[in-house]
Parts: sequence; C-alpha cells; structure tokens
Amino acid sequence: MFERLGRAVGAAPVRWVAGWVAASALLIILSPSARNLTEAEPRSLLPADQPYNRAIEFERRAFPDLAYRTRTVLVFERTPKLTSDDDRYLADLSQQLTTECGQREGWSVRSPYLQPYLASRLESADGAAAMIIVNSNSNYLTNRSVVAVGAIEKLVKKDLPAGLTFEVTGEGGLGRDLAEATEQAFDRTTLVTLAVLIVILALVYRAPLAALVPLVSIGTSVLVAVMLLNQATRLGWGISTIEKTITVVLVFGSGTDYALFWLSAFRERLGAGGEREDRRQRRRVAAARATVQAGPGILTSAATTIGGLMMLMAANLLPSFNAGRALGIALTVSLIAALTLVPAVALLMGSVLYWPRRESEPDPSHRSGVWARLAGVIVRRPAAVTAGVLIVLAWPMYDGWNAHYTYDALGVVPANSGSERGQQIVREHFSADQIFSWTALVQTSRIRTDAETAKEFSQRVTAKCLSVPGVADIWSVSDPLGTKVSAAMQALLATSAGQARAEQAYVSSKPPALRFEIMLEYPPLSGDAMESCLTVRQRIESLAKEWFGKASQVHATGLTPYILNIKRVADRDHRRVVVLVVVVIFLIVLALVRRIVLAAIMLAATIMIYLVTLGVTEAYFVYVVGEPGIDWKVRLFSFVVLVAVGQDYNVFLITRLLQERARHREKEATRRAIAATGSVISSCGLIMAATLGSLAVTGLTFFQELGMAFAFGVLLDTFLVRPAFVPATYLLIHGRERSGEPPGARGDRSP
Repeated sequence: MFERLGRAVGAAPVRWVAGWVAASALLIILSPSARNLTEAEPRSLLPADQPYNRAIEFERRAFPDLAYRTRTVLVFERTPKLTSDDDRYLADLSQQLTTECGQREGWSVRSPYLQPYLASRLESADGAAAMIIVNSNSNYLTNRSVVAVGAIEKLVKKDLPAGLTFEVTGEGGLGRDLAEATEQAFDRTTLVTLAVLIVILALVYRAPLAALVPLVSIGTSVLVAVMLLNQATRLGWGISTIEKTITVVLVFGSGTDYALFWLSAFRERLGAGGEREDRRQRRRVAAARATVQAGPGILTSAATTIGGLMMLMAANLLPSFNAGRALGIALTVSLIAALTLVPAVALLMGSVLYWPRRESEPDPSHRSGVWARLAGVIVRRPAAVTAGVLIVLAWPMYDGWNAHYTYDALGVVPANSGSERGQQIVREHFSADQIFSWTALVQTSRIRTDAETAKEFSQRVTAKCLSVPGVADIWSVSDPLGTKVSAAMQALLATSAGQARAEQAYVSSKPPALRFEIMLEYPPLSGDAMESCLTVRQRIESLAKEWFGKASQVHATGLTPYILNIKRVADRDHRRVVVLVVVVIFLIVLALVRRIVLAAIMLAATIMIYLVTLGVTEAYFVYVVGEPGIDWKVRLFSFVVLVAVGQDYNVFLITRLLQERARHREKEATRRAIAATGSVISSCGLIMAATLGSLAVTGLTFFQELGMAFAFGVLLDTFLVRPAFVPATYLLIHGRERSGEPPGARGDRSP
C-alpha cells in the first residue's frame, strides 16, 4: 500500500498539489454563512434526558413567563441618581425589549417599568441604579445567545441618555464575554503557533525551503479541516470556537510531526541512493522508499491519536462529543496531507529543498552526540534508568491522582470585562445574590388552588432552608419578594392584588407546582454554591414527600443546578472515555508491536505522563497563581490528548527499534533506534509542545492550564519518558541477548 502510494505521488506531484488546491478552493466557495453556523447550534449542551433539561421543560409549562436558560441582566447607573429622562428611556426600552422578545420563542422581560411590584428588587434603594432582565431559551455558551445579547446591546445603545452608564451581566453577559475572549484566543493562538513553527522549523532544518514544506501542508490541512467542520453544520453539527481552537493547535502539532517523520526518512533515503542515478529519478525513488519506511509509523501514530481522540464521541456532554468528531476529521485530513501533499511539495522543490545544506545525510543510527551517549547509558544500565525515572515522577504522579478541579466559569472571564463591571455595579447598589439565584420547583398532583396549603408549605420550606450555609434569602408565595422586604411592601403584598401576583409567580395549577427562588451568598459556580444547592434541594424533597407523598418531585433550574448536572455528566463521561481510550489505543499499539507486555509498557508510560502533568499543573496554578483548582475540562482533554498523542513518539521509536531488531541483537537494536530517532523526535516534541503550549497566551485560565498541561506533558514524554524509560523498560524485559544470528541478520555488525 505505502509503496504504491509513494510511487503514485512521485510520478505526478503536480497533480496531487493541484488536487489539494482545488479541494480547498471548492470548500471555501461552499462554506455556509455565519447565520447557518449559528442556527445549527443546539439549545442545550446536555442530553435532552438530563434532569436540568427536564426541569426547564417543566418550568416552561408551569411558569412560562419565568422560565429561562439564560438570564441577561442589563444594569444602569448614574451618579448621584437616575433622572426623569433616564426613567422615560428605561420605560421605553422595556417596551422595545418586550416587542423584540415577543418575536422569539421562550423569551420574556422583567422590568420595574413593566412589573412595578418588582421595583424593590430591580431598583436600588439609593435611586442610582436600575436593572432590566431578559430571560431567553438559549444556553449562554452558544453563539445563538451571543448574537442575541449583541442585538440587545445595540438596542440599548440606540437612544442611551448621555451620562447613563450601562453594562450587560448575568449568564448572557458572561457568555458574551467568554465568546469574545475565545474568538480573540483563537486568533492569537493561530498567529503565535505559526510564528513558533516558523522559528523552530528554521532552527531544525537550517534550510528555509525545507521549513516551508510542513508549513504548506499544515496550513492547507487546517484550512480544509475548518471548512469541512463548517460544512458539517449542514448535518446539524455545532462546533464552537473552543473546539476549533483545540483542533487547530493539534493539527499544527501532529501535522508537523508527521511531516518531519516523512522528511527525515526522505533525507535518509536520499543518502542511501546511488550517485550515478538521475537526480530526479533518485528523488522519486527516495520519496517512495521514505513513504514505505515512515508510512507505517505515521499511520499507526495517526491511528492512535485519531482513535483515542474520537473516543470523546462517547461523552454525553456536547462540547466533548463535538471535540471528538472535529478532531477525528481534522487529524485524518492532516494524515492524508502528510502522506500525499508533503511528498509532492518536497519533490516539486527539487534539489533546492535543503539548500544551503547537503541534500542527503548519512545513516542516522551512526550519529554521535547526546542521543548516542544517552543510548549507551540506557543499554548498559536499564534497571537504574527505569528506577530513577519512577522515583523522580512518583510524587507528582500522586498529586495528579488526587488533583482538585473547579467548575467556576465566572473565574475565567477576562478582568474588567463587561459582565464583571456589571456585577460590580450590582454589588454596590443591590444584593448581588439576585443575579444568579436558582429556582426549586415542587411538582405534585395535590397542589391545586389551595392558597393556604401552598403558603404554609412555603413557610416551612423557608424556615428549614434559610439555615443552610450560603442561603441569603428565599422568595416564595409566602414571601413573594423575600423575607427582608420592608413593612410597606409587606402590606402591599397582603392586598388581594398583591396576593394574586404572588400566586401567579409562585403557584401553578396546570401542571400543579410550587416555585421557590433561592438567593445564594456564594458565587453560583463555586463548590460552596453547589454544596448549598444540594442541601437545600434535599430538604425541600424531604418536606415535599412529608406533605404531598412519595409521588412528589423537586426540579431545579438556574446556573448552580446547571453546573451540578454538568459535573455529574462530566464525571461519568470521564470514566467512560478513559476506559475506551485505553482499550482502543492498546489494541492499535498491540496490532503494531504484537507483544502484549510491550504494548502495555507504552500505554502505561503515557498514563504516567498524564498523572505527572496533572500534578505539576495543579501545583503551579494553585500554589503559584492562586487558583482554587484546575478547570474540570483540563482533566478529560489532557488525558485524551496526552495519552493519544503521546503514542506518536513511542510508535516512531518502537517501529524503528523493531526494524533494527530484524538485523541486530536487542541491545544494539535499541541503541541504534534511540540514536536514529532522538533528533527528529526531540524536534517534533519541541514543535508539539510549542504549538499546544501556545494556548497559554490566550489570557483565559482554561486555555492557560490546558496549554501548560499539553506543553509540559509533551516535553516530559520527549526528553525523559520516551527516550529513557520506554527503551530501558523494554530492555529489562527483552534485553537478554539471543544466541546465534538475529532474524534477517547480515554480515555487517558494525555499531
């Protein structure tokens, strides 16, 4: 297969390059519009059968005007007080927003100018600030929500009075700020990755045209991959900027590795060719032989990476699932480019490819230098090397196993963002806990129109749950504006009109339900908030069963219940994906090496790298940066990437070792394999670490943690585990010298 492919590319390199150019142009022309990309997004990142989605749907039936997935809070401020012109503007804006939201399913507006009874909640006591809340039916992390927030902002700015300050906060503002920061991160990461690649390739090759080959291949791969992902939206796929960012850096890193593997074999084959051959024919033959030599390793490396990353599709969380299929497509494109576009471009460059250096180089297994010296040490003392590596990595491995994770997306919003400024205004003039309150819904067939029962039960809930740490207040039919409302407002609520409004907001007859709004003192995505939410929900469930029987159910909506559901699903996803990744990669590696113990060593080495990386990453961000833990998404993405990508270098080393083993004894084959692959793998490792590490320049904590984890893990693999631990452990198991001639041995036994 590889021989036929190598010959086909060598015979017509121009056609292969033209084919790639034509495919890229066609995909660009057919690329869907930004509107189509937005409409392809789902409304929820959780599967439809999850408790949070069921709670949203129930709330939409019971309290259609109050249900929401995203709450966008518009906060306005003027010092020392809002003017009459401000009041008129805010009243008109409330009507305009109502008209705008009326055109969108599941949208509603809460404003003191539309619902005067909410004035105590939405107008500050000092008269300097006011809030308008827009409830929407889109997840705050989707582009659909970001576009909607942009439309709201445009409407707000249209006739904004001079001197009146406004900010957008709540989930909608948070999602908008995260989206903008992620877009900037994508652009910054791409530029930094390109710059790093150019510098490293120039240093590796010291030949400007040779450095262009991987760049052309990778650039084309990224373009084709992104265009294919955009085309996939026609099938209902929704790929976010976060998935595209991770995809791009992995394509850059893996694509460069594959290109370097092939170019290294090509140069080696050029050195082995006969000088009397026609130069053009010699390069074609060398290209075909390079594909035969490097192709199996490239294919196996790509298969482990693609197979491992595609196991993300077993996840229930949509971002993880999308990342799996996006990475599978992108890396498949990168693999095809490495075996077709790289050879074609290299052949078209002809004899100037390695200018000003020599076109060929001697057998790399005869090299002297650091890798040859390291190989000698490993061959002589494999037990000491293995023990030394395990001792050095033992403690960070333990830390990685016990790493702590945070689910707080509020903490990763860039400093001085609009949502952060909005929260600051709310903290100064209101009670900050109202922005991110969560809702408990008690569903039971026994609640009908009995207002007294509803009030009595609500009072019991309030009395039992206000003592839970972190609960600031509870709003219900018994306390429609909370327990801290003024006496005048209490009197107003006691009127028949006030009671009617309260029952409308907190009691539903079809379907029968009671509604409670819980205000928390803690940040809504913090561990304390999640613990408080669980405790409150358990107490309400206990009371509901006591009052209404075992058939009653308690649903929860809002940001804190949402992240709790995300956490539960993410934990299950992690366990499932880890098992599948380990099984798939083990089987792929086993098919290559055909030795169970050797395949197990290779896989165990990458898992060890993952645990050490988690421990070091957590230590840095917790004890140096001051974070409470590392982002929960780092755990899954770093495992899949480091375990899958980490096999590339193991496969390249072991493939060469098995080739050398056909002609030499174990120790000599190991020495030659380390010496021959050390330079190219270290170059690939540096490039992979630099490209993946470029995520750290984004300014977003999640990407910074992921970038550090990727870079550290790859460097650890490249310079310690792969060149030392893996071959040393291999020799401990298989290092006994065989008697007689090794299979396929030739007369040459030169070292």
